[in-house]
Amino acid sequence: MKQLFFGIDGGGTQSRLGICDETDRLIAQVKGGSTNRYAVGFDAACDNLRELIQKLKTESGIDVQNCAAGCFASAGMSTEQETEDFRRFFTGEGIRCPLYLCNDALAALAGGTGMAEGIIVVSGTGSIAAGLDKNGKTARAGGLGHLIGDEGSGFKIGLDGIKAAAAALERRGVSTILAPMLFEHYGVNTIRELFPFLYTNFNKSRVASFSPCVFQAAQQSDAVAARILETAAQDLSLLARSVYGALFDGAEAELVFSGGILEHQAFFAKLTAAYICDALPQVRIIRRRFEPVVGACILARLGRQ
Repeated sequence: MKQLFFGIDGGGTQSRLGICDETDRLIAQVKGGSTNRYAVGFDAACDNLRELIQKLKTESGIDVQNCAAGCFASAGMSTEQETEDFRRFFTGEGIRCPLYLCNDALAALAGGTGMAEGIIVVSGTGSIAAGLDKNGKTARAGGLGHLIGDEGSGFKIGLDGIKAAAAALERRGVSTILAPMLFEHYGVNTIRELFPFLYTNFNKSRVASFSPCVFQAAQQSDAVAARILETAAQDLSLLARSVYGALFDGAEAELVFSGGILEHQAFFAKLTAAYICDALPQVRIIRRRFEPVVGACILARLGRQ
């Protein structure tokens, strides 16, 4: 009888629970709410995990308790305390199989490379770089949130675009087409009208939603927007360099991109890749092979504990 492995790719907005066989073939998958304790709270994250597990059992007939091993890879999980809190949850749910718990970036890495080794650079609403070497040693850079990090992310690109537009409108910055785009995007007529929208019940996604305008402006040869994207690409390359230096210094390594910004903005991905390859000629950038949920199953199968 074939062994089955479960993997959970836990995001800040939604999460996925998948089941793979020994060949990494995805045979069942369900979606649910966030498992990031810092986005929804620990109790709500646990409730969402229970719902995922029950939904999988209802829809596929597969009980994760019968799997050979599992992996829970979630945003907002990095420290030993965070790991142990969730380990106790799974034990309380009767899950006794070997269980690997890690940040969701490592599941994206395993899915991207089809194995566990390599480097991943993620740019979505937030940003992070992470890596894993052949000995199981991990390293990460970024992932520090919007107050002290998120370099090269949709949030930072959107924020820099908003700042540049505001500076131009107040005649203290360089003229840019981001100014009229700002008004059109948010449906306002003055900068002051943005205050309630941006500052009341602050949400990173509201700021990040302006990032497509920055990409559009750059493609229309707007110098201000182009400079914002140059800086963002350089920042992401610095994250990659940090992880590479910690794990692979001097050796060859594979690197994969993930996240909405790098996956859906082709010219920005090429720009970022150029900076990375210039600084790290030993790195080979590859296309993602599997989804992160499959990556979590791969980590479970490899027995990374």
